[in-house]
Amino acid sequence: MKDRRDFSFNRFVLGLFLVALLATSAALFSISYVGSLAIVDHELERFAKREQTLARLVFEQNLSRLDTYLRALSKDTKLKQALRIGDKAAATRILGTATDTPLGAQFEMLLLDRPEAPDWADASFSIFDLHRVLPADRRKSLPLGSWMILADETRPDGTLVAAEAIPVVDERSGKVLGHLVGGFVLNDTIALLGELSRALETDSLALFHDTTAIASVGHLGSSPLDPDTRATLTEDAHMLTGDQLLVRSELKVDRHGHPLYVVTERPSEAIENIRSTYVELFGPFLLYILAAALVAAYVLHRFTSPALQRLLAYASRIRRDSSDLTYHPGAVKEFNDLGRNLEHAFTDLRDTDRQFRELIDGSFQGVCIHADLEVLYLNRSLLNILGYTPSDRADLVSRGVLALVAPEEHDRMKSYLRARKQGASAPGVFEAKGLSKTGERLWIELHVRPARWDDRDAHYVTITDISERKRQEELIIRQANFDMLTGLPNRTLFRDRLLQSIARTQWNGGVFALLFVDLDRFKNINDSLGHSAGDMLIKAAAERISCVLDDHDTVARLGGDEFAIILANARNVWEIETQSAHILEQLARPVMVNGNTEVFSTASIGITVSPDDGDDDEVLLRQADTAMYHAKAEGGNKLRFFSSSMNDHLARSMEIESSLRRALETQELRLHYQPFVDVAKGHVIGCEALVRWNHPEKGPIPPADFIPIAEDTGLIVPLGAWVLEEACRFQRACAQKGLSLPVISVNVSPRQCRDETFVDMVRGTLKRTRMPARCLHLEITESVMFDETGASPIETLNAIRDLGVRLSLDDFGTGYSSLSNLKRFPIDTLKIDQSFVRDLETDPENRALVKAIIAMAASLGINVIAEGAETQGQCQTLLALGCRQIQGYHLGRPMPEADFLAYLDQPDHAGRLHVGAA
Repeated sequence: MKDRRDFSFNRFVLGLFLVALLATSAALFSISYVGSLAIVDHELERFAKREQTLARLVFEQNLSRLDTYLRALSKDTKLKQALRIGDKAAATRILGTATDTPLGAQFEMLLLDRPEAPDWADASFSIFDLHRVLPADRRKSLPLGSWMILADETRPDGTLVAAEAIPVVDERSGKVLGHLVGGFVLNDTIALLGELSRALETDSLALFHDTTAIASVGHLGSSPLDPDTRATLTEDAHMLTGDQLLVRSELKVDRHGHPLYVVTERPSEAIENIRSTYVELFGPFLLYILAAALVAAYVLHRFTSPALQRLLAYASRIRRDSSDLTYHPGAVKEFNDLGRNLEHAFTDLRDTDRQFRELIDGSFQGVCIHADLEVLYLNRSLLNILGYTPSDRADLVSRGVLALVAPEEHDRMKSYLRARKQGASAPGVFEAKGLSKTGERLWIELHVRPARWDDRDAHYVTITDISERKRQEELIIRQANFDMLTGLPNRTLFRDRLLQSIARTQWNGGVFALLFVDLDRFKNINDSLGHSAGDMLIKAAAERISCVLDDHDTVARLGGDEFAIILANARNVWEIETQSAHILEQLARPVMVNGNTEVFSTASIGITVSPDDGDDDEVLLRQADTAMYHAKAEGGNKLRFFSSSMNDHLARSMEIESSLRRALETQELRLHYQPFVDVAKGHVIGCEALVRWNHPEKGPIPPADFIPIAEDTGLIVPLGAWVLEEACRFQRACAQKGLSLPVISVNVSPRQCRDETFVDMVRGTLKRTRMPARCLHLEITESVMFDETGASPIETLNAIRDLGVRLSLDDFGTGYSSLSNLKRFPIDTLKIDQSFVRDLETDPENRALVKAIIAMAASLGINVIAEGAETQGQCQTLLALGCRQIQGYHLGRPMPEADFLAYLDQPDHAGRLHVGAA
């Protein structure tokens, strides 16, 4: 029998312990190394995501500020006025002033497109050719109120522009007056790069469009990324190149789906440091394991149990009380080393915990950890948010988590806590009113998530002070509902108040009155003294109206010089009339403007009463507006209650307007012609073209009924163009028939003269009809000379004269013409108004006036035609006074085309029309 070989237990234990310890240590070392790399990579990924979010936020906030600025500019009353009247210079000045502000200076493109005139007003200033990137036809396709990224499609590396279009809407008519287009070049956006650099805390970044770098600062500006790096960043949000961390943050995409993004570069040595640290520690760590294994194997069988018990006792003590981490060594060195290592580990853990708490303490956000309403931890930022000092921490902790919020929030907070305990749904993010140390309320935003803290189920809450954001939201709401000049409710809020009054009346009974107030002659004051004076007058009117009303009433500014009032507690019509008269009385008082100028302005008030006049808000508003216009039509400084007859008048006006539009399309209109005659020779020297309308159902409609409506609605422009075209064709037809008609006269309204295309329209008509310009006379009234609301009257009239067309001043003597005005304006003929001719035979004063007019005109080299001669005696008297050219029923009434041609073709003109001197 062979002897069995024995072995050394110590060697066996040493070898076994050594192998196990080495294997375990290697595994732990590898896991620790891989875990450290994973943690660093995870932290880099989190950092990249935070940076991407922040970059997008900075970019969107930049666009939002510019959007807000554009929208505010689009609502500028001066800009809208300039658009209405076509004052391009004023609009350009307003746009130029808008670019003088720090925010407005970011707009390298700032222009106004009118529907009929792209690039109408342009305050753009850029070294780039922005109109090539964003021509007029491309601007028309811009979505309204939304930023778009647009590139120069003619060059792959060309200019990149961020642009937005905002409609400019007439608040009275709802018509889009034009589009305000603003934009800036991303290739040269120093402001955006600066904001991104400050927000992202890096001085090296580059802005890319698709794969092309369009702007950069810092190291990325001098050393651009190579194609491989750009390709990697396209797939991954971040990457490490050596000791540099690159992060790609997408900001927006253009209309073709190509991204606009920013790449930042910053030092990051974390992974390299981990690798070098582990390499350096591997040798000492391996030596330590070998030594520990040898010593442990040597004493293991003799001292294992006592030493192990000592270590267990130490660990148990630390678990119960971590205030004292000192390990008391025993006789076994290896276990003492292990104990001391544990002591160091616990110390490091405690230090790490302290550092973690300090990190939370230094966070910009407030942090609170609580369990069952008991505060377990709160950081310094939360103390600062609530106005506490670090010395107040213990007191605040002792009062519980509800001490952080206002008392009115306690029930809601408790309900959320109960819901979370029961597993029900509760918001993880919500807003609440916080309670500061002084008892002041402030708005905070809370983010709540479950956590473990000191082996307890707790809630980790981050708290942000959003008071400023709330103030901005309140400001936005106020701007949306209140007039900025007067502080009164605007049209939107007033509409809501009106609906409330209607509902209250329907529910409780009673009546209320709706008043429309419009200041008389406000435009004259505003135009003559300036917009600042107009604003002062508006504010004074708002204050005076408010002083008359009580707390239950509402006054709002609807826009311009229009106000609307709700008298909520009116008991009867007499009380409404009394209060309205008081408003008129207050508004009639003089107002001091511009420091030392006293102006007087009255008002016109239209009143409708609900429910007597109806309970529909649209109807009531329309009725009050109608009544107000009736008050204004009667001279102003009056109040008028709405009546059904006003609606009838309004309905007839609307019906005439609609029918007139159709008449222009269906050619229901005709021209009649009234001759004017040289009575000394008995010759027809011309005629006046007069429009007549024979409605297919209602019969003839007098010009006095439809001409004012055409003037008010703007239909006078196409109507006047039609009359001019027909009159010119008729004159040429007479010439072709061999009939003598040297001159044809056409009336022109002030509205036509204000139109910027008027001169071109006259030029085009003459060219189409081939009519000599000398044969055309355009008759204007005296009001045209003083109408400064559109194109300059002097420039317009001079342009007409330059075409060779003659100008006549109609109804002379009834207005406010003076000798200086006759010299200043290019007038060829004066037409003496029929009111002077009517009593010429019996009134010596009229004869003297007519004689003076004729003499004055002769001294100025101006021809004279007398209108309205109805008798032989009137014609003789006029001839005796020196007026040979006469127009009137005695010589010929307005005639249709065929009758007038027959009139011209009569052979005995000279005998029939000759008038001997009286």
